[in-house]
Amino acid sequence: MTRYAHFVGSVPTELMTGDGAVLRWFADSSSGNVTGLPCDLDPDWIMQYLRDRGKHQDAFEIVRGGDYADYSDFPSYGVRRGVRLEPRHVSMDRLERIGAVVTAFDALRETRPDLRDTKLQLSQPNPLDLAMFVFAGAAVSNGFPLGPALRRSNLIVAALRALPVFTQAVLAEIAAVNDRYGDRVVWQVESPFALLGMVKADQLGSRWAAAPLLSRQLSGLLTGIHELGARSVVHLCYGDYQHKSLLSPRSLAPAVTLLNHTAGHLLASGTPLPAVHIPCAYGSAPAPLEPAFYAPLRRLDPEWKIIAGVASPEAEADSAQALRLFEEAAGRTAYGVATACGLGRCNVAEAQRAAATMARLTTEAAAA
Repeated sequence: MTRYAHFVGSVPTELMTGDGAVLRWFADSSSGNVTGLPCDLDPDWIMQYLRDRGKHQDAFEIVRGGDYADYSDFPSYGVRRGVRLEPRHVSMDRLERIGAVVTAFDALRETRPDLRDTKLQLSQPNPLDLAMFVFAGAAVSNGFPLGPALRRSNLIVAALRALPVFTQAVLAEIAAVNDRYGDRVVWQVESPFALLGMVKADQLGSRWAAAPLLSRQLSGLLTGIHELGARSVVHLCYGDYQHKSLLSPRSLAPAVTLLNHTAGHLLASGTPLPAVHIPCAYGSAPAPLEPAFYAPLRRLDPEWKIIAGVASPEAEADSAQALRLFEEAAGRTAYGVATACGLGRCNVAEAQRAAATMARLTTEAAAA
């Protein structure tokens, strides 16, 4: 069975010399089998989006300042008294920017017949993550410590109350893009908070309580995208700001629990399960080489197309061993191979080594 290379999205700043150049780098760095060609619109994920909320001073005010120096220095916005939050206040406003990327993508495909069936991959942060970082950024810090989170629970409540507005804005933009370019685009739904919430719940022994809530929100978004006629792939994450994870998992059990609950909701609604990228490395740590870390994959619903986030810029042999452990635990060949997160926190040499490792791993599978 052929494995596909899955590029999460970002590239080192030095490679960002234009949309066409970024797309071409991904195409040239693969073995030919890719889940899609990404072109991230913000190399720092949603940092520019968060800063841009300040443009809506009619709706937002800063309730706790911060300069994004690290996870503990994120600001939090609040809604001004008497203002009703609307989708326009929280929209990512990327329609024209996406149009420029599609133009570059179409131009590349015209010169590359091998890319005829390849999709353009666009990043879509989960509305849950957008709401949490806008309203509850001040509650975020390394390790998700419970005490500070409880002290700032009012910020978390504000984020959850605003979540329907964020969801409406996200689906409206996806609908608009799908109307224009639907047959060319696959949306990478990025949901660090869902996985981080499960990892924290695992530490506290409360996965049973967190899984139904987080999976219901994630599955609702995926169903909404499917009902628009758009395609998606899921990217889970442990956080990678400044190449540091917010939490370090003890195993893949939190991811498996989240995905099994999500699968139940999706199948009940008649929504096909998309491919899902399961990160095994976290921050600057490479994927573990202990079989116990991967063992929970035995319980994963077989309907998921699994992408193994095991590739590293470091030792290629370790990435190959991590992939073997991943597939042995899952009992099947991975649909795809990926790094744990985007390559934007790597230097150019590291990004090239990671891409080369992914290409070799996918080529080996194709020859097997």
